[in-house]
Amino acid sequence: MKQLLRDAAAGAALSCLLLAGFPTDARADVRDDLHAAYAKMLGSRFVTETVATDQKGRQTRSRAEFDTIQRIRVSTDSGGFVILPEGTWMRSGTDGAWSKPPFDLGGMLGNLLPQSLDEMRAGTKNIRDEGMRSVDGVSLRAISYDVDTRIMGISVSSQTVAFIDSDGRIVRSESDGVAMGRKTRSVQTTRYDDSIRVSAPD
Repeated sequence: MKQLLRDAAAGAALSCLLLAGFPTDARADVRDDLHAAYAKMLGSRFVTETVATDQKGRQTRSRAEFDTIQRIRVSTDSGGFVILPEGTWMRSGTDGAWSKPPFDLGGMLGNLLPQSLDEMRAGTKNIRDEGMRSVDGVSLRAISYDVDTRIMGISVSSQTVAFIDSDGRIVRSESDGVAMGRKTRSVQTTRYDDSIRVSAPD
């Protein structure tokens, strides 16, 4: 349960980061291009696949489907959750029964979001245009940035590279983060799919 809550909070905080404004000490065009790409991403229906590797080489995988930023279904190694405006559901494992938690997870995340957004807005720095890079044979624009923030009271620092396609959309990100002295490398791929719909579990 604690792992699921941690996953939910991290996902919500990431969503805030994607929408957050960026500090004015970066070049305006790079800042604006990165912000526009993330805004376009969050204005679409999309799926993310994330592989996180810790400093011991252990991997965890997660998949998130976004109908909208308020209608999300996430599957992780430890279970899954669905967050909707009308309620939240969780389950343990990959085939456990869905149930509503005995607390308002959606409300908890709602309370987290403004604070996380403010912290991320203040902590985002060092935005850099890294030029064009080839990823799996596709030429993508790379923009890097650093973030210092707190998620559920834990200080998190990360260095991220966002890869933007010719349509101005984020299609991949690579992040090296440190939390509680532990290092994690996360690679996330994004696929856009207008057929995605997220509703309450049966």
